[in-house]
Amino acid sequence: MKLKKFLSIFFIIASILINGSFSAFAINTGFTTNELPSEDKQTFLSNFELTLLTEEPQKNAVACFDVNEDGLVAIGTENASKKSILIYTSNGTFQYGYEFDSSGSFGVEWDGNNIIIYLIRSDLAVLTDEKGTVLELYEIENTIENNSYWNHSVFTPQREVNNSRYIMKNDMGLLNVLASSYSQVVKIDNNENETIIYDFSDQYAAKVIVISAAAIVFSAVVVFVIVFKFKGMKRQSAN
Repeated sequence: MKLKKFLSIFFIIASILINGSFSAFAINTGFTTNELPSEDKQTFLSNFELTLLTEEPQKNAVACFDVNEDGLVAIGTENASKKSILIYTSNGTFQYGYEFDSSGSFGVEWDGNNIIIYLIRSDLAVLTDEKGTVLELYEIENTIENNSYWNHSVFTPQREVNNSRYIMKNDMGLLNVLASSYSQVVKIDNNENETIIYDFSDQYAAKVIVISAAAIVFSAVVVFVIVFKFKGMKRQSAN
C-alpha cells in the first residue's frame, strides 16, 4: 500500500515537471481549440519571450482590442514584428502591458483578469496572467465557425460593455481612406460623451503621408522608366 502511494505521488510530481511551467488552466474563448502536446508547448515557450511593461511605451497603430467587465481595455499595437498589448482604464490611464516579437498578425481577448493572445500565423491561443506568465497554450482549429469568430469577435472594431461603446477608429480626415490600421480607441457612454483612451492619430497621419508619398514617387519612377524604354524601342524600330 505504501509503495502504491509512493508511486502515485512520484507520477504526479513527474507529470508536473514534464509539463514545465504550464498548469491545467482552462481557457474561455469563442474558438474551438485543441490542447497541445507537452513537447510542442515547451518548444513554443523556448522561442516566445513576453516582456512585462510597467511604463507606457511609444505608441503605434492599433491592430486589435478588447474590454473586460471591469472596464479595463487591452489594446494590441504593432510596428512591423514588434507587438505590444497595453492595458488602460476606461479613462485612458495606462496600467501595464506586454511586448513580444511576432512576424504575423495577432488578436487579443480578455479571459477574466488574464489575457489571451491569438497568434494567427501559428493558429495558437496563448493564455497569460497579469505578470506576463504563460499559463496555457492551445491550438485553434481551422473551421468555418472559427473563421467567423476571427472576423466578428476578435477583430470587430466595436464592443459594448456596461452600457458603453468602445470603438477602434481613425481621426485623420481624408487620410482615413489610406490607413491600413486604426489610430484611436475611444469610449462612448450612454449619454454620448466620448473619452479618448488611446490616440496615435498625429503620428499615424505623418506615417501615412510619408508612405503614400514614397509610393507615388516609386510609381512615377516606374512609369518614367517604362515610357523611356518604350520611346527608345520606337526610335530603334524607326531606324
